[in-house]
Amino acid sequence: MRLSTRARRDCVWKSSRFYGIMFRAFHLSGRTHVPGRTTMTKGGTMSKPLKVGLIGTGGISRQHLPAYEQFPEQVKLKAVCDIFEEAAKERAKQANVSDIYVDYKKMLSEADIDAVDICTNHDTHAEMTIAAAEAGKHVLVEKPMGNDIQECHDMIAATDKAGVTLMIANLLRFSPAAKAVKQLLDDGELGTIRAARIDTVLHGVGILREGHWMLDGNAGGGVGMTNTIHETDLVRYLIGDVKTVTGVVKSVSPQMKNGAEDMICATLEFENGAIGTVLCLWCAPRSPVSQGYMLFGDEGSLYTLPQRPIYQGDHFGPVVVSSPKRDTAETAPVNRRDPEAREVKGMEDIMGHFAPLESGNHGLPTDNCFTNEILHFAECCQEGKEPISSGKAIIGSMKLIFGIFESARTGKAVELASL
Repeated sequence: MRLSTRARRDCVWKSSRFYGIMFRAFHLSGRTHVPGRTTMTKGGTMSKPLKVGLIGTGGISRQHLPAYEQFPEQVKLKAVCDIFEEAAKERAKQANVSDIYVDYKKMLSEADIDAVDICTNHDTHAEMTIAAAEAGKHVLVEKPMGNDIQECHDMIAATDKAGVTLMIANLLRFSPAAKAVKQLLDDGELGTIRAARIDTVLHGVGILREGHWMLDGNAGGGVGMTNTIHETDLVRYLIGDVKTVTGVVKSVSPQMKNGAEDMICATLEFENGAIGTVLCLWCAPRSPVSQGYMLFGDEGSLYTLPQRPIYQGDHFGPVVVSSPKRDTAETAPVNRRDPEAREVKGMEDIMGHFAPLESGNHGLPTDNCFTNEILHFAECCQEGKEPISSGKAIIGSMKLIFGIFESARTGKAVELASL
């Protein structure tokens, strides 16, 4: 069983190789440019495009490339680093980048960059973020934010001290569907949210190769830090902070090492009084559901369909909604005590008909979550805005995961305010 605080590895960082399938404010002015330091225009904003160095060339980094390729006037990839030189060269070639490094600290000191995009093992995120901040670079770092809560606090402290932006790549916040759902919730369409359900049912142990670092608890592996953090963060973003968690965490597959879990079952109590459940598996070779969530309000509900879309970073199928706003004479729930009510032909006539959420990008630049998050990062760095997935915004989601681990260890409910 995994503890809430994980030991940091002594070995050198290595690049991520999996993810394709599962997947602040800045007010410094008049700084004189020196090698390896960020150059600002007067007034504390940055010139465009934002110049970025990529650290780590594993599978997830491939998903980041379209933003740099399609929006070069806003964000430009200038350097690529990986401890495996051939991997760095391959990704640099794909991105049409000539500045290649095998030492990220050398890249921080020498490359003509304003920011870094960290796509490495989970257990390296804090170290690299702090080093980048000390070098004056803005930081976009893949989830999870850190390997334990102290690392997360240290990352925030380092970037605050340096006056640079820290943004965590919790990409589901940048899904057009998620933005539309948040808007309808803010508009009160579902009324008061009473309950949430989160499911992540996958076969991670069957997809990852034997010995992969995502199967190693010491490296930050396991379903919780790899997948659960995405879905729980999104629901927390949509309906509010979690107050208390209870959890059961198990490791049943022999491929899981050093306490990495492949099963999580948890209950959540939100600050607003809502309750929730979480079921996350990496040991389900067959399932009608992969990743999804449901929200139940006192006036309406919504859920994600089980089918997977063409992958653009969103983990879910289309969202469908049932609410008074969307009812028609033919779809409004039937009151069977009303003698003049229409004929009931199915349970949906009683429980409510669900209709697809409106399609479109809903004000976001693209339909690709990865591209949207990188463009948001660039905008925040250039304009001194706080990212919607800043370190301070995401730390509550990290507490949720660590709280589940701690509850599983102690057998007791955990108040997240205590973490």
